[in-house]
Amino acid sequence: MFIIVLACLIARPPWPLLAKLLVVDDKLVKADVLIVLSGDSERDLYAAQLYKLGLAPKIIMSGIGGGQMAKRAVSAGVREQDILIDDKSENTYKNAVYSRDIVAAQNFKSAIIVSSPYHMRRSELVFGRVFKNTGVKLLYCSTVGSGFNVDGQCKSDIDRQIVMREYIKLIYYWFRYW
Repeated sequence: MFIIVLACLIARPPWPLLAKLLVVDDKLVKADVLIVLSGDSERDLYAAQLYKLGLAPKIIMSGIGGGQMAKRAVSAGVREQDILIDDKSENTYKNAVYSRDIVAAQNFKSAIIVSSPYHMRRSELVFGRVFKNTGVKLLYCSTVGSGFNVDGQCKSDIDRQIVMREYIKLIYYWFRYW
């Protein structure tokens, strides 16, 4: 029976459902810090908007390109002294590890993780695992304006490729880090 279900899923994937399951968005409340994961260009600017709304007084720019992300956020109205940079992270797992170190050093008790919608499920799994037993409350906020699955039906080839790649990465991370 499992083989039949798997064959049906592979032959005719339920794209809207698969895309929707990747997105994680919590009801946001004020936190100590925003943690912005490197990658798509809208992430740093969206974090700047959240900062200006008063959701957090500090931002961690996490990942290679963190310095460039910081420059863009400053140009969008974030005070330079409110940005902490991790420019060593090369993947989502390292984003979580290095961010955890910064959070601990700064004695932050809560954080909002900011990333693209399709990247949020993996971010939630990885950060939840890395921050387990730290006492730090994590919230997750996907960016707006990423262009991912705007029709809600995951009809474009680009959206479907993103979804496929993200599920492959989820499987890889599951085996690699758990």
